[in-house]
Amino acid sequence: MSALIDDISRVIASPISRREALRQVGGVVGSALLAAFGLGNASRGWGAPDSCSSSGQVACGTTCCNRDELCCNGTCYSASVNKTYMCCGTVLCSRFDQKCCTNHCCLNAQTCCGLQCCSPGIACCSGVCCRPLEGCCGVTCCPVGYFCCANQCVRQRPSTSTPCDHV
Repeated sequence: MSALIDDISRVIASPISRREALRQVGGVVGSALLAAFGLGNASRGWGAPDSCSSSGQVACGTTCCNRDELCCNGTCYSASVNKTYMCCGTVLCSRFDQKCCTNHCCLNAQTCCGLQCCSPGIACCSGVCCRPLEGCCGVTCCPVGYFCCANQCVRQRPSTSTPCDHV
């Protein structure tokens, strides 16, 4: 029972999204229930070695990790890495100054923008980093000096009464 609580605590304490944490906790609890009915090994993931739980290790894909190691996408990383770095979906953020950004790593100063990282001060617009000095208008990056009127980039403001933002 304490191994189950340890596994759940480890998942909750890891720097992953709530959705991924819920998925992993569900897997841990589901495996424990199957084991309680004699239908599987609670400490073993699908395809993981049977010897993981008997040797005090945890399943990590098809291999076993020591309890002080970080499992990330089927690979075990050492205790020194575990204290500094984090698993981000299927990749390991390997620098202390990075953050997880939807299955990739961005520097802490960058903005997470869909599947890429925008430099500081650069606008993110619908998953695309705008060019320097551009602004986001609906789903489009507008050049500097343009107006954003009704989610459209326009060079000149239609009228002074039209609600527009200067980019």
